Amino acid sequence: MDWNSIIKKIIYFFLMMGTVASLHFLAFVQENKLENLIDRVAMRHDSYPEYHSWEASVALTETEMDKDWQPQKVTVIEKILKVVNDEETDEVLQVLETEKGVTKDITEKYIRKAEKEKDKKKSKEGEHKTEKEEDKGAIKLSQDEIFPFNEEKRKKYDFIMLESSYIGGQEIYVLESRTKIKSEDLWEGIYSIDKASFDVLKVKLKPSRNPKHIKEFEIEMSFQVLPEGYFVLQKSKARIDGGIFIKKIRMTVEEERSSYKIIKE
Repeated sequence: MDWNSIIKKIIYFFLMMGTVASLHFLAFVQENKLENLIDRVAMRHDSYPEYHSWEASVALTETEMDKDWQPQKVTVIEKILKVVNDEETDEVLQVLETEKGVTKDITEKYIRKAEKEKDKKKSKEGEHKTEKEEDKGAIKLSQDEIFPFNEEKRKKYDFIMLESSYIGGQEIYVLESRTKIKSEDLWEGIYSIDKASFDVLKVKLKPSRNPKHIKEFEIEMSFQVLPEGYFVLQKSKARIDGGIFIKKIRMTVEEERSSYKIIKE
């Protein structure tokens, strides 16, 4: 019997067992780190003071694209957006439309069209419609859909921690969310999270399954915390490609908000 050979095999066995144990330990540490990060982000999000009434200056740019994603018509809308108890109203300041190199001021035309749409909506208030019928064709994004970090919501997701990065000199965690079940009602994407404060600075989302007739829909959002501690949307950019038969929609919608004023209730 070659005792040297036996000893080498025993040593190799324990080294291998140690390697496996180390890998399991590292996986355990990584999983705990991920869970702790999600917990901290959820706690931070819950710590922001609630508000239901506010106003802000808004610059909205709607760009209609051709099949090659080249701009065909660009509409820039400047307005004051006011929300009282989650009900929106806006004061349109100026609307400029650029098409084929020509820019026109269509502010009055835009306001008249918006007023007609409001009147049309009011005339239908007496009609009884189901929620499904009312929202048909609409794509809405709620706070829970944007931030799936609370204990109940996170059960529907798998999270992956990606390589850290920087935004404006701030070191950030980068977190990816993936839905366990593909659904047009669930969104998944990439989150950029401030390492120091655990504020979500930026998100990039898309439906885990595109709605019917939608080929592509993505939205990017940037957030900020106001000096008073309120968490607000700063910028957003949506890109959509869809349509039925000859009616196609290819456009981007960019919005930037500034001069926030929280209205105390």
